[in-house]
Amino acid sequence: EIDAFRTSLAQARAEGRERWVFYDGPPFATGLPHYGHILAGTIKDVVTRFWAQNGKLVERRWGWDCHGLPIEYEIEQALGVKGRADVEAMGIPAFNAECRAVVMRYAA
Repeated sequence: EIDAFRTSLAQARAEGRERWVFYDGPPFATGLPHYGHILAGTIKDVVTRFWAQNGKLVERRWGWDCHGLPIEYEIEQALGVKGRADVEAMGIPAFNAECRAVVMRYAA
């Protein structure tokens, strides 16, 4: 079987090509998939392919570029958090851990 994607990445690395970085968020981090996800995914695929075909090393990795407000809202509703003071009282690391848990629910 030909693994064209991994082969092209290995070749680009071996040739020392300039990296082109594109950060992408987790799929469906704030809910179930819908038309907007398909459209955005298509655009992201076209952009990364364009740069790869123009000589850049374009590795695809899931990142965390989503703005977070829907996630924070979901946590605030679930935990009864009413504002900044409540978040600070529970601790930023604990609040962030709760947010990550919500995101990972959709990423798994």
